[in-house]
Amino acid sequence: MLCPECGGENPPDAHRCGHCGSSLSVAVLEVVRGSAPEKIHFLRPRTYTVGRARYNDIGLTEPSISKSHARIVYGNGTFVIEDQGSLHGVYVNSSRVQRSELPPGAQIQLGNVTLKFSALTGEGSTEQVAELPWIEQQQLLLSLVQALNSTLVLSQVLEQVLDAVMQITRAERGFLLLVEGSADAARHPLVGDLRVHLGRRRGASLEPEDMRGLSNSVVRRAVETGETVATGNAAADPALGQVQSVILMDLRTIVCIPLRSPRADEVEGAPRAVGAIYVDNQETSAPFSGDSLKTVEALARHAALAIENALLFERERKRIEELRATQKQLLQSEKLATIGQMAAGIAHELNTPLTYIMGNLELLEAQPANPAQREMLASIAVGAERITSLAQRLLAFSRPAQEEPVDVAVNEVLERSLKLCHYQILKGGVLLRKELAEPLPRVKGVPNQLEMAFINLVINAVHAMEGGGTLRVATAARDGQVEITVADSGQGIAPEIQPTIFEPFFTTKPEGKGTGLGLSTVLMIVERHKGRIDFTSASGAGTTFRITIPISVP
Repeated sequence: MLCPECGGENPPDAHRCGHCGSSLSVAVLEVVRGSAPEKIHFLRPRTYTVGRARYNDIGLTEPSISKSHARIVYGNGTFVIEDQGSLHGVYVNSSRVQRSELPPGAQIQLGNVTLKFSALTGEGSTEQVAELPWIEQQQLLLSLVQALNSTLVLSQVLEQVLDAVMQITRAERGFLLLVEGSADAARHPLVGDLRVHLGRRRGASLEPEDMRGLSNSVVRRAVETGETVATGNAAADPALGQVQSVILMDLRTIVCIPLRSPRADEVEGAPRAVGAIYVDNQETSAPFSGDSLKTVEALARHAALAIENALLFERERKRIEELRATQKQLLQSEKLATIGQMAAGIAHELNTPLTYIMGNLELLEAQPANPAQREMLASIAVGAERITSLAQRLLAFSRPAQEEPVDVAVNEVLERSLKLCHYQILKGGVLLRKELAEPLPRVKGVPNQLEMAFINLVINAVHAMEGGGTLRVATAARDGQVEITVADSGQGIAPEIQPTIFEPFFTTKPEGKGTGLGLSTVLMIVERHKGRIDFTSASGAGTTFRITIPISVP
């Protein structure tokens, strides 16, 4: 292929002359209406095939396009379009043709796709590449400003800004960079002290990682000076020609516009940069038009404010979430403090009558009595013991443990707990399946507190299986932890109440059947033993609680 500028010979697929660096493109074909993978096609002095099939030089995916629809032939300084027996024909400036020369500005209709043909000259600029008319630029700017004012979502603001900039400038590639970003800013690549948040290549998404040729020097200069950096021939620019990124990508046209916040900097009293818009071209060495740059700079002023507002909104939302979490923790602490105060009073109120009850019960048991009376005394003793147990649970919940932790054999504690629950298991018609690992490392803990936690889990499991079921109790050692599993085959825990099951006084049992302190007590005991408790539950498939406690270190 001969260069129209210097006459040098070049490979058929070359975009630029290897001798003088001039663009080998002599015309451009732009899709102005219809579906197509590429909206702009630069034409070099050669023949092109046009159609829906993949083997065509210019692919148009619109169903109304034939597989081999047309051919564009170059000769004697002009392009000619020829119909290749298409179904819907070829139209040039509204006239159906079999073969027609393409004059500058020609409108080509292929099926439902409309294309515009424009000639490029050696002295042409990017504005000749089917640039948006000035009035359309202003309409786009107005609609974008309205759109930016309607959202505070950062990702939406960035996408709208970059898409508009690339539409106005007709750039091949564009990036939007921020000085600081959202909570996940660290995952975005760093270029010139800015984070690349979004990339585009002619309407297609471009991953931030794919940033070959994105010039650090250009970005830094724009941010530091606060002025637009624009060059029509980066390779020839004394300040950029030796930059590795420019050489690597053979970049020609580069524009970087700083996003300056209208709010004054607290220290220097001047607007500060919140980011930058970066666009570049390889196809042409001519600069973007003055009108396009003015429109984009106007857009940048509005975009900077919208981006800053979105960042502020994101930070405030995060602070509100953190505040709500803190408030929730404070409420929980207040609940626990209130329970502690209540527990002391309840324990005192219960212990006083219990003293009389237990003393009189001992005197009555020492007296002669018939079997019926003995049975009544035994039932009184059971009731008194339950009241005593409740008082102890309240005190244990509200006060730190006074017992000194010792090495505990978890299996032994579990066996004692199951014996104490033997009556409830039999009464509930529950089948007990034990899977206790032997030998099992010891843990550091308080035996009676662990026993209380295990009893609560077992009793809850039995109550969850009305009419019978299977209770599985298992132990295992994994990753320096002892794991205790208590699983039932009941109906499971409803999803809407799962987040609240460990809260004090929360219960699903009928009034008088439960205190709502069982699982909250279990949680408190497990945390005191530096362990954790979690659960899985599915509707109709039962619930499994797992406690993990660190193994005792000798």
